[in-house]
Amino acid sequence: MPFVCLAACVGEGDAASTHAAAHLENRPGLATFRCEDGSITVDNRSSEVVLTDMSGETVTLPAAPAEQRSRYGLPGYALVLEGNNALYVKGGKPMDCSR
Repeated sequence: MPFVCLAACVGEGDAASTHAAAHLENRPGLATFRCEDGSITVDNRSSEVVLTDMSGETVTLPAAPAEQRSRYGLPGYALVLEGNNALYVKGGKPMDCSR
């Protein structure tokens, strides 16, 4: 995913990289949530989200059910978005997260 590489490639004093990272952080639908074990980045595309978790794993979660716009999941994964809060479940372990 381009946003993961850009965020990871930002160096101190690199104006072009800093500008690119700032642009992505302000993009509608892209949010970072802080959780007890690290942070997750959520790219909300309405009918699905692309989530990158604290281990660097990226997974695309479809809306569940399909018409939902706040609950997403696949077997082993779930994400519930509510305002500035998110509940992320991976492998049966729930994590409360907030912006």
